[in-house]
Amino acid sequence: MTCLLRFRALVATTALLLLCASLPRETCAAAPTSGGSRVAGSAAKAPAEPPFARVYLALRGCTSCSHCRTSIRQMVRGNAKGGQATLGEDGVEVRYATARAVPLREVIRSLAQSRLHDLSVVDVLFEATGTVATGADGARRFVLAGTGQSFPIAPGTGVRLPAAGQPLRIVALVDGWRSKGAIKLVAREVRPAA
Repeated sequence: MTCLLRFRALVATTALLLLCASLPRETCAAAPTSGGSRVAGSAAKAPAEPPFARVYLALRGCTSCSHCRTSIRQMVRGNAKGGQATLGEDGVEVRYATARAVPLREVIRSLAQSRLHDLSVVDVLFEATGTVATGADGARRFVLAGTGQSFPIAPGTGVRLPAAGQPLRIVALVDGWRSKGAIKLVAREVRPAA
């Protein structure tokens, strides 16, 4: 339950950061930070430019002992293919600063199939810049900007996908990684690309 609450907090924080990136600096200076305090207008910095793509794996189990932390880092970095991995208390974030193909299934599999005691992947979030394309059969795919790599995508509850070809930034839940089938994205947040 704690992981689910932290996962939801991460989604809310990500949505707030994405929203702030599209608002004037004065508006963001008054926005609460993840700690709940407000940032003073004079000390406020412009929000950092988001990376090209980001993968967040919510974990349950041992992430505190040095052996497990080292093993988790090694597994993720070995499959991230250029992504920068950061390990937190309840998850791993892999950031891709520039446009490149994202080995989404390999990054997830590195931990989902690990033999570390008491460690499991709870959920996976994927954030990236790209466009939505519609196939001849009406199926929609999210195409990563500048790479041509694509994933099937569907809107989550209350989310509407824009017309094909419109640049956008998505935050999506990754579905299908628990099986050997195709990975699918379920859009949770959709914003115009900056």
